[in-house]
Amino acid sequence: MKRPKVLVLRGAGTNCDIETCNAFTAAGGEPELVHAGELVEGVKKFADYAILALPGGFSYGDDISAGKILAVKLRTLKADLGKFIASRRPVIGICNGFQVLVKTGFLPHDRSGRQLATLAANDCGRNRATLSAVGAGSSATGHFIAKWERLKVNKLSPCLFTKGLPDEIELPIAHGEGKFITVPAEMAKIKRGNLCALSYVANPNGSMADLAGLTNPEGTVLGLMPHPERFFFPWQAQNRRPVAELGTTSLRLHRCRALCRPARAPTAAKAALIRPGADFLPPGYLFFKNAVDYAG
Repeated sequence: MKRPKVLVLRGAGTNCDIETCNAFTAAGGEPELVHAGELVEGVKKFADYAILALPGGFSYGDDISAGKILAVKLRTLKADLGKFIASRRPVIGICNGFQVLVKTGFLPHDRSGRQLATLAANDCGRNRATLSAVGAGSSATGHFIAKWERLKVNKLSPCLFTKGLPDEIELPIAHGEGKFITVPAEMAKIKRGNLCALSYVANPNGSMADLAGLTNPEGTVLGLMPHPERFFFPWQAQNRRPVAELGTTSLRLHRCRALCRPARAPTAAKAALIRPGADFLPPGYLFFKNAVDYAG
């Protein structure tokens, strides 16, 4: 099987691009780091790739607001990016990448391309457990949160990235502006279409409807605040807990043997990375593997 080419977009301040590339490589893709300027100048084109990934970080220092400047740059390429999405090629925006997809108007999906939502400063006061964890008081709005979160997987969602995941998973978050906000009519559409692919078990940021991940009606675009690339390999589990304690937050290998086979015969080192001997795969693996299999 041919390894699909993955455009991993970066700009000044992007800091999860290497991890995202590593995840796609291990999942069987062929990632390439591409600077936003190369797209703006026409040196690189969306059309030459099968998958697009917008990694996490603090693009352009999150000046003005998180992801705003990169979103403005991409708006000059809105027609090309719109064609890429219309062709139903997979697009994933992680943390800062989700913020960019929202501020370019591609999530929530709207035919006119209007921005229908935003990701605002965390409202930590919505969750007492989070307040305790960060040691903050009731005025903790805007607090940066870096912690692990339990997430509910919407089994009715059309999202291709979350197919095969268990009902509940665990991934890390690290953001200061993750509170998803939109108008009531748009939230009603999201709920009707099962477009909320992931939701928080204990809302850490005040996001409407506990939304942690949002997809488009076709299920080919996913924006999420949690970081699947940070729980891609077993040893990335928080506190390096024993496999037996990870429970339903991980994928049992006997249920997904086929998912473990890379597109090419791996080197011994790569085989060790993909299958380190434990009897499970972390949930982050499937986000990338699903996209590679879909595009391959």
